[in-house]
Amino acid sequence: MAEIVRMPKMSDTMTEGVIAKWHKQVGDAVKSGELMAEIETDKATMDYESYHSGTVLYLGAQEKGTVRVNDVLAIVGKPGEDFKGLLNAAASGTTGGEAPKPEAAKAEAATPAGPAIDTSKIKAEIVLMPKMSDT
Repeated sequence: MAEIVRMPKMSDTMTEGVIAKWHKQVGDAVKSGELMAEIETDKATMDYESYHSGTVLYLGAQEKGTVRVNDVLAIVGKPGEDFKGLLNAAASGTTGGEAPKPEAAKAEAATPAGPAIDTSKIKAEIVLMPKMSDT
């Protein structure tokens, strides 16, 4: 089954990445752990290793193209496999399954998480972590 490879968030401030170089092209075999691309972030150029094994069926951008974090970077699957449904689902913001109904989301939000816990008798001191950098 084909799998979507999404643009990872490679730093805390990254919102998009630029494909500096593709090491795999459509039709190439790729194994998990193999170098797939070099991605320029807002801070550095980093190697991206595939987490999927199979054949590259689709590339989400050309070299020097920009891809937002969590958008489709590539699709990996079996040779000749139809991936258009995955691509359409990704474009519409779903994963190919049925979208959650708004009523179900409201019901989940209204359901309490569990009984309230009385913390007034716990002797504790709150210690906060100091800010170590701007980011």
